[in-house]
Amino acid sequence: MNEILKYLYYRIMGYVYVPELIKNIDEKKLVHISDTPVIFFEAVKKLLKDLSPNVIIHTGDMVDNIKLSVNKHQLPRYENHLQRIIQILESSSAEDIYICVGNHDNYELMHKFAKRSIIVKYSTCVNIFNTKATISHYPLEIIKNPSDYNFFGHDISLGNDMVNNRVYLNGVLSINILTSETKKLFHLPYPISTNDARLLKGKIGL
Repeated sequence: MNEILKYLYYRIMGYVYVPELIKNIDEKKLVHISDTPVIFFEAVKKLLKDLSPNVIIHTGDMVDNIKLSVNKHQLPRYENHLQRIIQILESSSAEDIYICVGNHDNYELMHKFAKRSIIVKYSTCVNIFNTKATISHYPLEIIKNPSDYNFFGHDISLGNDMVNNRVYLNGVLSINILTSETKKLFHLPYPISTNDARLLKGKIGL
């Protein structure tokens, strides 16, 4: 099966196709995801197994299909799924895990379940691979204090871009992979089912 057919098969089946080229890079890797619905959780588990990243960044809305801020009655269901996704992230080989609090997240429950992750409430600036990085759920927080690398989610108001030698990476638009030494960037598409479950369909800022 050639690369294009593999890519299409994985997307349709709900998984992420990681080319061998990326798997075989002999450098540390960072994986950035955001706004993850429950249907994507098993794909996250496989993705992290395939890549063995040293750093994971999740820029919020961890159980995105529930939309907790407008469905507060679903808090028990959110709590159950939140525990699962945090366990998936923390069961990986990653040395550093950053999790942002999204507008559809519960800060207290995230702290309850996180054993080794760093919880980012609004935004933070950290050193990753000897490079300054700003991490936030919200693009507007990123714009206030951008770094060399900027990781965010929430909506599609700000895309993957490079402006004034600063790299902007939107975890809603793509799964972003950064290598430690050569700073190579890769953007992998989410499965079709993931975008449907996010209820995007042309909407911004959900």
